[in-house]
Amino acid sequence: MVEVEDLGVTVEEYLEGMAKGIDVLKLKRLKMSGIPEELALEVMEIATRVINDTATPEEIVRGIMILTPSLRAECQIQN
Repeated sequence: MVEVEDLGVTVEEYLEGMAKGIDVLKLKRLKMSGIPEELALEVMEIATRVINDTATPEEIVRGIMILTPSLRAECQIQN
């Protein structure tokens, strides 16, 4: 049986996020893994571009840096 993960997101919050084009559950998971919200939103946008095959090599590298804890500080400095 699959366990349900409670991320503390209400249906209203989820629907508001989806109306803005943001997957609130994915954002919450990224934040729980230690990624600040602004970087989490950025990596979600980069992931969409990777899927659509429109991401530049620089964006792909930045996404990897955001997702790598030891390199994340460098991303925050660059902002």
